[in-house]
Amino acid sequence: MQNLLFGLLTGAILAVATSGFALIRNTERFLHIAHGQFMALGALIALSLTQLVGPLIAFPAAVLVTAGLGVLCGKVFFDPIKHQGANVMLFTSVGLAFLVYAAMTAIFGTQIKTFPVELGTARKFGPIAVAPGELILLLVAAIIAIGLWILLAKTAVGRSIRAVSSNRELAQIRGVQINRISSVVWALSSGLAAIAGIMLGILGSVSTEAGWTYILLVLAAAVLGGVSNILGVVAAAMLLGLVMDLSALVVDTAFRPVIAFVLLIGVLLVRPQGIFSFQARKEAIA
Repeated sequence: MQNLLFGLLTGAILAVATSGFALIRNTERFLHIAHGQFMALGALIALSLTQLVGPLIAFPAAVLVTAGLGVLCGKVFFDPIKHQGANVMLFTSVGLAFLVYAAMTAIFGTQIKTFPVELGTARKFGPIAVAPGELILLLVAAIIAIGLWILLAKTAVGRSIRAVSSNRELAQIRGVQINRISSVVWALSSGLAAIAGIMLGILGSVSTEAGWTYILLVLAAAVLGGVSNILGVVAAAMLLGLVMDLSALVVDTAFRPVIAFVLLIGVLLVRPQGIFSFQARKEAIA
């Protein structure tokens, strides 16, 4: 049963990261491969700041810095080439991923690092031992998912984001400030990546290589949930985390990513639009 808790924690990290990835995909219309590098970057910035000012200040500061860098990258690297289409933006994102990776390697080195943060003494709840820090991480992921839903469904900014996601040209005609919404999305996406990276670092370790590993899982979760549905992406990420860690009961943990992609391929064969996507229903209605 302990693997169930590990699966929930893995799913929570994936859910936070994939939510940010899906925001970029839906509004900017391309697969942001560098998103994984922003996870690693946020975690490494948080770790460096923690050694100076402590985690209570370092973690929010790292999220804000990473969000700001995301907005800057959006303005510098992607806004000038939007008119050239999704493929050009995709390859630009791949290039940005290597650029961020090189910068992190030069600044932070390649060593595996651990956060000086204690999760607390685990307490037994039936067959499961849970540390207070693990419960806090699960709570953070839940608050983020609920907060993101409220933002998108109940606020003017959220409605503008959904309008741009649905039809950028029509949204612009209706008076939506496209550039402002683009900056908001880049900030949200990069900030969520940083939070996911920090969660990953608190639970285990972080290095400059983490971005390459996690972007593959983020892509799998996004496709599995149907990238156009944020809540579906969150549910798919949780499901993927559970499947990967529960699979450790029967196969070696080294095969966790393989299990994830076997599940993904199986779903794509049966339901190509994703488990939780409503795209097929929309097309049927149209």
